[in-house]
Amino acid sequence: MKTVAFTTLGCRVNQYDTDAMKGLFIKAGYTPVGFDEEAAIYVINTCSVTNMGEKKSRQLIRQAKRRNPEAFIVVTGCYAQLAPEVISAIDGVNLVIGTANRNKIVELVENIPSTEEQISIVRNVMEESTFEEMPLFGNEIEKCRAFMKIQEGCNNFCSFCIIPYTRGKLKSRKIEDIVEEAKRLVAYGYKEVVLTGIHLGNYGIELPERPTLGRVVRELLTIDGLERIRFGSIESVEVSEELIELMATNPRVCPNLHLPLQAGSDPVLKSMNRHYNLQQYKDLVKYLRSRIPNLSITTDIIAGFPGETDELFEETMRTVKEVGFTHIHAFPYSIREGTPAAKMEDQVPEAVKKTRVALLNQLGKEGFKAYANRFLNQPVKVLIEQCDDFYYYGLTNEYVHSKIPKQDHQFIVGDIVNGKVTEVHSDVVLVEI
Repeated sequence: MKTVAFTTLGCRVNQYDTDAMKGLFIKAGYTPVGFDEEAAIYVINTCSVTNMGEKKSRQLIRQAKRRNPEAFIVVTGCYAQLAPEVISAIDGVNLVIGTANRNKIVELVENIPSTEEQISIVRNVMEESTFEEMPLFGNEIEKCRAFMKIQEGCNNFCSFCIIPYTRGKLKSRKIEDIVEEAKRLVAYGYKEVVLTGIHLGNYGIELPERPTLGRVVRELLTIDGLERIRFGSIESVEVSEELIELMATNPRVCPNLHLPLQAGSDPVLKSMNRHYNLQQYKDLVKYLRSRIPNLSITTDIIAGFPGETDELFEETMRTVKEVGFTHIHAFPYSIREGTPAAKMEDQVPEAVKKTRVALLNQLGKEGFKAYANRFLNQPVKVLIEQCDDFYYYGLTNEYVHSKIPKQDHQFIVGDIVNGKVTEVHSDVVLVEI
């Protein structure tokens, strides 16, 4: 039996790439197994957002080779793209791909003569100008929500971020390919698609016909059986009136936006090379909530960016309280060699960053409870994603994590069920059928 194992570090886009590569191996007759099992091929999809991600990537490569010394080791993703020579120097690596040519992964690994050989096909990603079509196979993962990549690359060049150098410039997927994949996923049983990308809000601007993200949504709404459309991360300055209107008027477009704030003070935003100021962000949130009932807004915040004083962090805390996010992904600033921020003065001590992350996460929990309480004793729809012996777990349209007592109910993953919120906890609501 031909076996292949995968592991993924980093973002949802990376997870999509892994799922798509897994589908290619399944089509070629391979059987996926867990990464902690013995396999003939190990694929490590790496991340380079932080130095810790790179360290973890190297550890996973060595773990795989120890697990089966006769296995072929394939390394792909952002770290492979950024430092192919470092990856190639690790004992046992047979194939280094990077962030292009992954749709040829099966052919490439099968053409390696033996585990003593090595091939590196990493090329300059800045020269790539078209979206690499690598659709999901569809039936290799649980059938509830499908993350569907429709855009690649980024032109923002935030001072802390290495991604534009690993993913290249903007590349958008053709609408007909998006629709075809969505139809296939619905046919396999998926009820929700989450549109993802590195710079999702700028979808289509480089294509000759300049299709918009709103047009993608309108095309997807023509698909029978697709119950929910959700967005991945979108830059606040790229939320168009077209998108707002669709979310405000169509219940199948989830009232949920992930709008990265990154910092709640203008001096830090400017140092980060973000393309908005604090007042613009606040004004957008106010307008969105005036148009879209029960809108859920989640965000990312970097704590301890170089030059972030106690006073500037306090301003971020006040901003977070004022906006009232449903969820906050707070994480400490990590020096990323090769970015302008790595050379900035006034680096913040690690202990201070850790404390600030904890404070932001506490505000996130308070924001969730404040938002979720508005649904107490109100009807909701929950998409079942998993279960244990006692509960079903899933998400409402608004991206509220929910659990449903099993009792005598018989649901399967992928069902959308109607219920009523009866309790609100720190990060989940209890829903009774």
